Amino acid sequence: MPLVVRLVILGVAILAQWPGQVVMAWQGKTRNLVLITLDGVRTQEIFGGLDRAILESTVPKGQVEKTRSYQKYWAATAEERRQKLMPFFWGVWMKEFGSIAGNRALGSTIQVANGHRFSYPGYSEILTGEAHDDVINSNDNRQNPFPTVLEFLRERLGLASPQVAAFASWETLNWIAEHAPGSITINAGFEPYSNPASNIEELSRLQFETLTPWSTVRHDLYTFRFAMAHLETHRPRVLYISLGETDDWAHDGNYANVLEALHQSDLRLQHLWEFLKQHKQYDGQTTILLTVDHGRGNHVKDWRNHGKDVEGAQYIWLAVISPDVDTRGEWKASGTIYQNQIAATLCRFLGLDYTEGRPNAGKPIYQLFPDSRQIH
Repeated sequence: MPLVVRLVILGVAILAQWPGQVVMAWQGKTRNLVLITLDGVRTQEIFGGLDRAILESTVPKGQVEKTRSYQKYWAATAEERRQKLMPFFWGVWMKEFGSIAGNRALGSTIQVANGHRFSYPGYSEILTGEAHDDVINSNDNRQNPFPTVLEFLRERLGLASPQVAAFASWETLNWIAEHAPGSITINAGFEPYSNPASNIEELSRLQFETLTPWSTVRHDLYTFRFAMAHLETHRPRVLYISLGETDDWAHDGNYANVLEALHQSDLRLQHLWEFLKQHKQYDGQTTILLTVDHGRGNHVKDWRNHGKDVEGAQYIWLAVISPDVDTRGEWKASGTIYQNQIAATLCRFLGLDYTEGRPNAGKPIYQLFPDSRQIH
């Protein structure tokens, strides 16, 4: 046997006994990444659709069946209700192209690792792979003290700033999504967006004329349209879209609008998918991860809220649509996954090791990579 072959075999044998190492290098189809977050969407709505008890608590007694929400989204079973609420997500993505973890009734759990259970810590955990409860403990507009996976990907892939882009409804993502200002392209909150398309320039102006209940969160319509315009113009390899209305309507106690915002998000997911399928750069070469920054309360009394003292706010969900993953539908008996694993998982799809030099970062979600073995 030639010496070089013996050395390769010996190296593989050593790696097989070395904790934390991957035996086989990942060679997948993924060339592009899309990360999407839907702020504060509970597992109850994702897996069960309309929650009748909550809807009843927001309308006059005995009137629930007369509401538009009930007539549009109610059905006898959880499967039927969620299908009505998010027909594209459940009827197309989860049947034909992807899978979702986080349904505790089926033995699949995803939790945040941070103890705060609100937005800045959650988004930072997603984007850095770590929880830093002692440092990141508010929603203040301050620069992320830690480099993010978006910056890591730009550097490791050698990309220009427009090739790694983040579009968000909440203005604070301007500070969360990067550690070094100007590292990536970010447009968040009530911020102008310049694009060659005349209709996008008009939308950029209209966002400031549209009445909104919130001073720091613009409507998701604008965020999504700007993100799609950037996708059309710049063809980024890494795109992050952060939609926020689901959380803000919940804080306002407007459950009907929470449902409508989630339904509108489903329509936007379909629009995004149709664009990706129509372009050679993305079709069959793009992995999409869809998740949330935090959960919220389990019951009528606390569904509006989240935070360290709100039971249920620690539970989230994660959907993966990838040409490199064969799993379809809901995960079952898959144990517990943590939010801090998302950053490394994104990188793993591109064959990159995010945890190198970051010993405290969460490891890739090993269930997604069946051709490799990870020792924990």
